[in-house]
Amino acid sequence: MITNKSYDGNERMRISVVREVEVLKNIRHPSLVSLSASFSTPIYTVLVLDYAPGGELFDFLAQWHTSVEEPLARRIFGELCSAVGWMHSIGLVHRDIKLENILLTSRPFPSSTPSNVLASLPTPFVKLTDFGLSRFISPTNPTLSTRCGSEAYAAPELIMGRKYDGRKTDAWALGVVLFAIITGVMPFVEEPEGAKGKGRRGYLLKIAKGEYRWPALNDDDSARLVSPSVKALAARLLVRDPEKRAKVDDVWESEWMQGDGRPERVDGFVEPVREGEQDLRATWVRRGSGM
Repeated sequence: MITNKSYDGNERMRISVVREVEVLKNIRHPSLVSLSASFSTPIYTVLVLDYAPGGELFDFLAQWHTSVEEPLARRIFGELCSAVGWMHSIGLVHRDIKLENILLTSRPFPSSTPSNVLASLPTPFVKLTDFGLSRFISPTNPTLSTRCGSEAYAAPELIMGRKYDGRKTDAWALGVVLFAIITGVMPFVEEPEGAKGKGRRGYLLKIAKGEYRWPALNDDDSARLVSPSVKALAARLLVRDPEKRAKVDDVWESEWMQGDGRPERVDGFVEPVREGEQDLRATWVRRGSGM
């Protein structure tokens, strides 16, 4: 529910809401949030979306990270990659993938234990939401220029203000999400001002250079989640050069994704264009290439 006053002097927000409605009206995927209805009142704009009783992945990890084992991490990340990979296959990029925009359809703990959690999970378990920054890209000219999304998940080319391919920046953001699922912390963290290389400038410079370190974890945590194969996968996604960065579809061939908890890859569905209506994809591609 959005207050209509929020649009006053904020054309970008209005466009964001319109874009989200238009996109969600026309696509369906089990791991993408669905739009049931949208309407306006004199005071509010209301979007009726799927209810996700498990809440945000951000909050789940904050409370239950120590209970997450590799099969559950693989299930979460696999469902997310299934959705984003399908989006990319139809020319749709998200541009705001982050823990807060990943919803869970149930909360497995404390009713389940780490050893039996997979059996208790519904399908789908993950729903990606917030499509206000999403857009369809041209297959012949996929380059965009509008800097958007959250800095903590922004690829180096975004931080440096360069034009970018939204599929490649989505892949970087997925690398950040994977790192956070595995470690419980972010790969790039803004440190306090006052010391050389600290503060906001140093933080952005680390992202621009793609410089991150795996945190020092105790032996139990290291054995539980931070395996060489998941480090290798994260390293392929968190590559500074977008041309050398792994694609989302490459995740499925990685060694780490072959283990327990790997979900099925699922395709989505694009609503057919009704007579007298414009093709949504062509419409958004034409609206200001580069936005």
